[in-house]
Amino acid sequence: MKDRINNQLNMTSTCFGIANSKDYVNVWTGNDPADFGVDLGLAQTKYSTILGKIALLDGTLGGGTSAKANAETALENAGYLLARALANHFKKTGDLVSRGKVNLAKRDLVRLSGQELVGRATQIRDLGNTAVTDPNAAKRGVTAARVTAITTAIGAYTPVMNLPRGQIVNHSALLKEVETDTADLLVDMHDLDDLVVQFDGTDAGKRFIAAWLNARTIVDAGHGHAAVTPPAPAPATTPAK
Repeated sequence: MKDRINNQLNMTSTCFGIANSKDYVNVWTGNDPADFGVDLGLAQTKYSTILGKIALLDGTLGGGTSAKANAETALENAGYLLARALANHFKKTGDLVSRGKVNLAKRDLVRLSGQELVGRATQIRDLGNTAVTDPNAAKRGVTAARVTAITTAIGAYTPVMNLPRGQIVNHSALLKEVETDTADLLVDMHDLDDLVVQFDGTDAGKRFIAAWLNARTIVDAGHGHAAVTPPAPAPATTPAK
């Protein structure tokens, strides 16, 4: 993987982590411009798909079955953690219908594979997306970071879930796809820049703008095949006095 693409993907990962951090998630959640939340979700999904293609790209170099197993395990773990947090949350809110959909044992996910696993994980992710806006959700483990983690895991698993019986992937063609998709993602990030700067009505919003724009500076991560860092919450910041 070219250094340039690694740097660009790490930059977008940092931006997603900032937006989903506890310091700034309330700045944009439910607030105008509302398209920021929608477009952020689409960009994160696109980012996850690129990570999946990178995993598949590694598979073309001789680790296809291993890439699938690793991606499947990551999805099972992310799905289980969010499902148990949601089960606790829905029990306390009295939403027994939703709780029934996520009240799963680890073996319930492990026995699934392929599209069945993706479908169940997507259901968990969607319920998490809805529940995370509840002010009490985070203290029950339903956090934006966990929703992002399962979104990333779905994106990484989907392209490799049929690997052992799938067709041989052309390494050069797949690399070109990653390059094209990453360029498209950068366009989305520029569009998000236009929306971010509109959250300037509060002090928290101004700090969010500054943190986002600072993260948009692409830093050289060095040379060689560096791992792309998945989205994670940004470190807590000290509010300006």
